[in-house]
This record gives sequence, structure tokens and C-alpha cells, in this order.
Amino acid sequence: MIVLPNQPFVSFVVLAYNHLEITKRCIDSLLLHTPLEGNELILVNNGSSDGTQAYFDSIPGASPVHLPQNVGPVNGFNVGMNAAQGKYIALISNDMILTSGWLPNLIACIESDPGIGFVSPGANYVSNFQQISLPFQTLEEMQVEAKAYNVSDPNKWEERIRLMPVILFSLTDRLREIGGYDPRFYFGEFGDDDISYRYRRAGYKLVYAGDTFIYHHGSVTTGIDQQQNNSLQVSRQIFYNKYGIDSWAEGLPNMQLVDAVRRQWSPRESVSILAINCCIGATPLAVKTFMKQQGARNVRLTSLSNQEKYLVDLRTISDRTFYFDTSEDFRQLLGGEQFDYILFEHGYSEFIRSFDELNRYLLPTGHLFA
Repeated sequence: MIVLPNQPFVSFVVLAYNHLEITKRCIDSLLLHTPLEGNELILVNNGSSDGTQAYFDSIPGASPVHLPQNVGPVNGFNVGMNAAQGKYIALISNDMILTSGWLPNLIACIESDPGIGFVSPGANYVSNFQQISLPFQTLEEMQVEAKAYNVSDPNKWEERIRLMPVILFSLTDRLREIGGYDPRFYFGEFGDDDISYRYRRAGYKLVYAGDTFIYHHGSVTTGIDQQQNNSLQVSRQIFYNKYGIDSWAEGLPNMQLVDAVRRQWSPRESVSILAINCCIGATPLAVKTFMKQQGARNVRLTSLSNQEKYLVDLRTISDRTFYFDTSEDFRQLLGGEQFDYILFEHGYSEFIRSFDELNRYLLPTGHLFA
């Protein structure tokens, strides 16, 4: 992409709804660790009533946007997205504290592959296996530890099925291409799952930048909605109604299987994996990512599922994807092909009653995990 004359390189969009002292910590850390020259700072005041408006107006060089009422986090970020002019965009909640090196690390990650949709760092408080534990007692100690930790390292980059965007860092046009956040996820929960699915289904990768630590206060606003509006379950149902998939039950990797593969791994350059009934593919993708981190240059993933609803997502992370209905379909699809690894995540016991010859699809040194 060509950066137009006078176009900002990065648009930093900070969203705040009350909690002024926490917001000030976020902005202070951003100004300390982030060059604003050549970039732009967009401050979205989501209907706050605690002095946030006056504070945002006092920040030199910033572009404040004041909404008359709280429109929810996803709609608030969409407002910031629509105002952004930068090549890249960073969506930042006010309960984040930025750290040394966060921006160059994320830029290095996203520019490593033109197929990446968005990247996100890790944090002290976050789900989805994105937690990074650093030893500190105070925020000052945290910044010292984060500076030592935040060394760009491609071995800590992991392709994921879904990302919890501690910070959503993306090409601005790419975020607009997939439509920003879906406003149906008003409370915020599962809006991150939804945007992850839409990036992948548009043909883009999601990458967790595990070489970058950001401090997260944790659920400053969403915790209130969970108590008052049952927002977590409401949003989970909205997601299921949209996709027919439970993102928690069907979208997370089975770490027991992943750890089993790790324990017996022996270095090699080329690996073939057959994944059977692994839902949308979180487990085989985690295995594939691990193998690449260990030096495997060519990891070929073949996915088979007897549920059609998973095929669209499996195609986003697999080299080949097949639907099967019976064990005879299974034989016809694979013929005499053999694999280094077979992962069988769901329905193994029922399947094996009618077809107990999976070993025929293993190479002599292959391994079956079920």
C-alpha cells in the first residue's frame, strides 16, 4: 500500500467511557511510548459524564470525538475507524497501559506477511491463551519488565483461529473492508470472536504477537454489563444465532492434544497432518503453529469433518478440506495416502466402531492422537 502525502502512518483510536483516572494512565503511557509525529491520535469519548470530555479537549494535537451517549464499545470503535486516516489503525481501550516497543513490534509482525488481517499483543489479564506473566508489583516495575520483554521475536508470533484484541492492529482499509465491528454485539463480548471470523473468512490470517506485553486493568466496563444485563450470555447467543457455532465450545484448541504432540515432537522439515472432526480447526492450527516454531518449514494440513457447518472455517486454515458422511467416503477421499500425525478430536469412539483401521493412514513413524 502506498502512503499518500500527509497521510498519517498510524491512527491511534482510544475509546473511553468514564473511569477518568484509568483513561489518563492509558493516554500518559501512549504519549510516553508512542511517537505521534507522522501519526494521528483520535480520542472517542463514549458519552462519559466524569470529565473525560474536558480532558480529551486538553490534549495537544489530538482529535477528540464526543458522543452524546454511550453507544457501546463496538460502535464506539467504529466511530473511530470511520474518522481514521492512517495507513494502519490501532484500536485501544482506555483500560490498557502501553509499554516500550509495543508499536514497532506490532508493525514488524503485521508487515512480515501481506496476508495478515490483524495482530494483537499479549497481556497480564486476557483470555484465549494470550496471557503473559511478568514479575512486578507496581506499574513502574511493570514498565521495566515490559521493556526487557518486548523484543521483536518472530518465533513468538502465532497464527490463531480467533484473537482477543488487547489492541487490534490492522491496515485501516482492511478493517473497513470487513465492515468493522458488528453493531449487534453492543456490549462488546463476542464482538472480538465475530471480527476474527470475518477477517479469516475474508481470506486473512490472525496473528498473536506473543513478543509484546501490554498491561490490562481488566473488564472495567464490561464487568458492569455482565452483572446488570447478563451481557456475556446474551452476546454468546447472538454469536451462535449468526454462525451456528458456539465460539467457546467449538472455537478453542484442545490443549491436551496439543501438549501430547509437543511431548513427542522430533525435529523435521516437512510434516503432514490429518485432522478429523476438529470443529473449526483451532487444535490442528495450534499444532501446525507449534511445529513451524520448532523449525518445520512445510506443514501440510488436511482437514475432514462430518459436519458441514465447520467447512467454511476449516478452509481458512487448511491446505485441503473435505466433508465425509460414512467411513466409505473417508476411504475414497484419502485413498492410500499416509500422514505423520492424525488428530481426532470429536466422535472418535463412535467413528472407530465402524472403522478401526486408521493406522493404515499413518506413516510407519506416524502418531495418532484422539
